[in-house]
This record gives sequence, C-alpha cells and structure tokens, in this order.
Amino acid sequence: MDKREIVTLLNETLVDKGFKKKGDFWVDNRGEIVKMVNLQKSNFGNRYYVNYGYILKSIPLKNEVMHVYNRLTSADARKRGKIERLLNLETEISDDERIAQLKDVLIKNLLTKIQSINSEEDIFNELKNRPNLNAVPVSVKKYFKLE
Repeated sequence: MDKREIVTLLNETLVDKGFKKKGDFWVDNRGEIVKMVNLQKSNFGNRYYVNYGYILKSIPLKNEVMHVYNRLTSADARKRGKIERLLNLETEISDDERIAQLKDVLIKNLLTKIQSINSEEDIFNELKNRPNLNAVPVSVKKYFKLE
C-alpha cells in the first residue's frame, strides 16, 4: 500500500459527503464553519497522520491552517495503536486487510466525528469537553470566552 491508496480511501469517504479536494486538503465549506481534513506524512518513516479540524468563518485565520485542530486517534490505547499501525505503511498488514480496516476507521472515527460538528456552538461544546485547551489558538479561546 502507498500514499495514493490512502488518498483514494479519503476521497471515497469524504467526497460523497460534500468535501472537495483542494491540494493536500479535503474541504467542506458549506456551512457557518469550514471543515477540513489533511493527510500528513511523518518525517520518520513511511507513516501518515490524518488531521482534521475546523475554521470559524467569523474569526480571522491569521497564521493557522485551522482554528480547531485534531488528529485521527483514540483515547483508548488499543484503538489508538490500531490506527497508528494502519497508518504506518511499514507494519506488516496485507493491503486488503489494511484497506478494509482503514476504511472502517475513517468512517467510524473520522467521518462520524466531523459530521457531528456543524456550527460554532458544536465547536464550543467540543472545546468545553477537552481536558485542556493548550492546542487551541488564543483568538478562539477569546472568541468563546474560554480563558
């Protein structure tokens, strides 16, 4: 398996749901927020990360790519390990098995999450439930009065 096949899986998962591929990003710009997904290659080996997040149209973006940034992962160590193994193309998993499992993870973990956030209020509620706001830009914290 190579990067092209991961891109194909992301296309199959996201394009039917309204996302458009723009460069290295899949973007859904249809509502009051912009939803974004990005495939990032690790600097250390043939590993990839699926990043996703949101842009609030009412706040200037400045130097950030997204106002709210997330990475496809899991709080559950076993599930997190599975995601990491699937996106590490150096692990010995057959292509068919990797594709099937990765497609399942993209639908259940990425798509379900990103489709549940549709408004500034949804983002606000998601941020309130985070254990900390260290990765949230100051402009977003000020906007939502979370400081």
